Amino acid sequence: MTRRGFWMRMAVAVAIDLLDFTYGRIPILGTVGEGVGGLISFALWGPIGLVYLGELADVTEQIDGFIPTASLLGLYVGWRNGFLFRRGGTDVTPAKDASPQP
Repeated sequence: MTRRGFWMRMAVAVAIDLLDFTYGRIPILGTVGEGVGGLISFALWGPIGLVYLGELADVTEQIDGFIPTASLLGLYVGWRNGFLFRRGGTDVTPAKDASPQP
C-alpha cells in the first residue's frame, strides 16, 4: 500500500464512520450498516478490520455511533505501516532484490 492509497482508504473509513453516526442510529438500518461496514473495513485494512464488527454488540444503536471505529482502525494501520509520522518512501513492500543472506 502506498501513502496515497492509505489516505484514499482513510477517506472511505471516515465516510463509513459518518454514515454510522447519522444513519446508524436507526435500529434496523444501523445493524445492517455495521455488518456492511465490517466487511468494508476488512477489505480496507485486512483482518484487523473485523474489529469493526464489535459495534454489533450495541443493540441500542445509540452508543457506538460516537466511536469512529473504522477511522481508528485506519489510524492504527497507518501508524504500524509508517504512513503517519515517518518520512521517506511511500511503499512499504520489501524490495524485490532483498534476499536473505546465509
